[in-house]
Amino acid sequence: MPPGKAQQSNAMLYTMITFVALFIIATTCAVIFYVKAEDFKTAQKAMEDRLKIIADPGQQANLSKIVGKTESGQTALGAMAEHVNFLVSVITGEAKDTLEQRGAAEKVNNANMQINKALKAMGQDVTVTGGQMGSVALLKQIENLLAEVDKARGIARMAEDELRANEQLLDQKDQDWRQAEQQLNQAKTQAEQKAIDVQAKYDELEALMERSREEQVQNVMDRLEEARTQISEKNAQLQAMQAQLDDTEKQLQEALGKLNEWLKYNKEVAALKPDAKIVRIDDKMGVVYLNIGSDDHVYVGLTFGVYDRNAPLPEDGKGKAEIEVFDVSNKVSIARINRSMKNNPIVPEDVVANLVWDSQTSNQFMVIGDFDFNRDGTVEKDGILRVKELIERWGGQLVDEVTINTNFLIVGQTPVPMAEPTPEEMDANPSLARQYQESLDRSKNYQEIMARAERLSVPVLNQSRFMHLIGYESLAAKSTPF
Repeated sequence: MPPGKAQQSNAMLYTMITFVALFIIATTCAVIFYVKAEDFKTAQKAMEDRLKIIADPGQQANLSKIVGKTESGQTALGAMAEHVNFLVSVITGEAKDTLEQRGAAEKVNNANMQINKALKAMGQDVTVTGGQMGSVALLKQIENLLAEVDKARGIARMAEDELRANEQLLDQKDQDWRQAEQQLNQAKTQAEQKAIDVQAKYDELEALMERSREEQVQNVMDRLEEARTQISEKNAQLQAMQAQLDDTEKQLQEALGKLNEWLKYNKEVAALKPDAKIVRIDDKMGVVYLNIGSDDHVYVGLTFGVYDRNAPLPEDGKGKAEIEVFDVSNKVSIARINRSMKNNPIVPEDVVANLVWDSQTSNQFMVIGDFDFNRDGTVEKDGILRVKELIERWGGQLVDEVTINTNFLIVGQTPVPMAEPTPEEMDANPSLARQYQESLDRSKNYQEIMARAERLSVPVLNQSRFMHLIGYESLAAKSTPF
């Protein structure tokens, strides 16, 4: 090949090689740029997705309006978290540093649970007020509670005023009695002094008789008659004062009696309150629906007496019907009708009551006497045990002694002491003497407990009234309580 041709071919080859090298470099740069661009797009997409999780576009645009003013260097999410911690801390009282370790949903849910727990603990003392979101309106609830507290305080003030008036009356009667007693003692002292004076004058009379018989005797007799007249007058005054003292004491006893009746009435009224209402009746099935359930500690077998909705509980405790619970849910229970009146049927809104059972507290009971559940005139040996089982079953407390804290005394028939056995009968059966003494002690104990209950103003219920007030009269003839 000629030298000129060879040089030309080498130049073209070098040019081609250079072009290829530049092409490869450009292609490599383009690929690298493309890969980096795709990575940037992926990262940007991920950031946008994360931002949408935190706030949608509309919320992002109004972030300052939603969150409010933030401190310098503080993020909107940090400011929102601080607001949530402050609100939860105000409601629950927890420290902010402990709240920062939990999520917002957990903190809000925990605060809501504590509010509901507190309201549930108040039971029937509070009516729950709901907010717009279906939760408890806390401020409205606090306003309602303040209103209830003001109402309770008003009732308490009225009771205190009435009690204070009774105490003032008693103090006045006691003061009158003491004044009369003081006057009586003064009159007695004066009468004794008069008697001493009479004795002195009598002694003087004896001395004078030695000197002048007729004149002195006459003078002494005049003086003695005058003294007797004065004594008679003083005796009349004493009798009048004694009558006044007796009248004052009678008035004092009447005032004490009224106060005891008032205390007994208040204690009995506090326990004889309705426990629930009838919300629906199924006459075909012979059942009723009550507005209480397992949340109120209702259980199967619980009995109630049914009473008219617009009337107080009757004096004898006998209601228009008796029912027995056989099915219980959280808020509602179903009861079968054991007894009812055709001329006074059960209607919705009628109230039910059981003297022993209470969803909030437990009353104290004492049981004495003999009981006849079958109404056949024969006292049952286990009668008092059956009454005690009923009280314990319905949640009442049994006590062995009547005190000021005893709510009710349940009494059966007065125990009748057995006839005193003859010596021959005791020889044949030595245990008769012990049985006879036990019957005497039991009768005496019955009377002492009744007298103590009267002194302490403890309400006394006989068997019939007790059975009606627990809705168990129609079931009482069964062999066992349950």
